Amino acid sequence: MKLVINHQTHYEYESAVKRSNQYIRLTPQTFGHQIVHAWQLAAPGIKCTQQDGFGNIWTSLTVNQPHQELLIMAQGEVEINPTEGIEDNHLSPMFFTHATETTSCHEPLLDFVAKYGKGTDRSALIDLSAAILERMPYTPMSTNVMTTAAEAFDLEQGVCQDHTHVFLACARYLKLPARYVSGYLHSSDSTHLSTHAWAEVYLNGLWYCFDTSNQLFSLDHHVYLAVGRDYFDAAPVRGTRQGGGQESMRALVQVLAS
Repeated sequence: MKLVINHQTHYEYESAVKRSNQYIRLTPQTFGHQIVHAWQLAAPGIKCTQQDGFGNIWTSLTVNQPHQELLIMAQGEVEINPTEGIEDNHLSPMFFTHATETTSCHEPLLDFVAKYGKGTDRSALIDLSAAILERMPYTPMSTNVMTTAAEAFDLEQGVCQDHTHVFLACARYLKLPARYVSGYLHSSDSTHLSTHAWAEVYLNGLWYCFDTSNQLFSLDHHVYLAVGRDYFDAAPVRGTRQGGGQESMRALVQVLAS
């Protein structure tokens, strides 16, 4: 299936920003189940593109002139070939066995793993994913990018990022290599037309998808942008700025079958 993707991120500031730096991971690569036929990343300023330590394409954007808005546009065509798991040997899977500050278990989460972490095979992990979603229904605007797995678990609600962090916390507690993936999802559900996140676990030489928010466990509709230990390693856009006051951000994502 070929997908046409259009992603616009628009920042507005209440006063002029003197200088800003953005760290952008919005460029997919050809590997695994996906082939990138065309891709373009457009934004004002000075751009430098390289690979980060996880193998993701990372673009550093610097805007030195005063500005009160910033528009970042990514678009292209990606072909995906459905598969159950993928091979990726860029880093040792053991790198993804340790909890981060964002994916650490606290006592209630440990109790949850003891109850629902019935095994370490794929079937048992699918059941664990279902239990997480039942405990934490998908609730837009309920958390933010700084919310940890423990905090979202206590709230008993969250979005894809939170579901992924909680699943990673559980999987790593079970001594499994598990990583965070950011990307796009092709879906008819308009509530999910944005950048997406899901977890992957390394089992028997392959990385397997565990998309808790959608209860999807094969790569039929997913496009990879970046992988990492948690959101902060794979965030589509992160940045710093001097001045500007309050910030507002609007994002528009279209993922359409061509």
